[in-house]
Amino acid sequence: MSSVEDVLMVKGPDVVVAGPDCTVDEAARLMYQANVDSVIVRDHGAVVGIFTEGDMVGQIVAKGVDAKVAQLGEVMSSPVKSCGLGDSMESCIEKLSREHVRRLAVIADGVLLGVIGLQDVLHAQLKAQIERVEELETMLDERSMGVEG
Repeated sequence: MSSVEDVLMVKGPDVVVAGPDCTVDEAARLMYQANVDSVIVRDHGAVVGIFTEGDMVGQIVAKGVDAKVAQLGEVMSSPVKSCGLGDSMESCIEKLSREHVRRLAVIADGVLLGVIGLQDVLHAQLKAQIERVEELETMLDERSMGVEG
């Protein structure tokens, strides 16, 4: 089964980072330019929060907050839920479900390496299941032809 490291190697480290004083308007532009759905908020190098498209809808649009004035430090989700490079997809799904979040920051030795989302985890699991089915089909084909494997 895939690990977080395997997924990041395929996905890449698509991480957008901003400070807590960055406005929501600026963060939205950064997200759009990078084609991502979240911004990790760091303060003096430490990960202190995450701002997502969901936060944009719930914290800004729905409440009529001015995105040009609101700062990430005021509307971000905190603390950030995280995982490590060696974590399995099963443990990530459990954490995403338990914490009611859609994204996990990937942190190793205190360093932010990426963000892994529910879609990434489900895609990795689906890929692993397809590979397993193909292995089983090959085994069945070999046995039906009298080949021991």
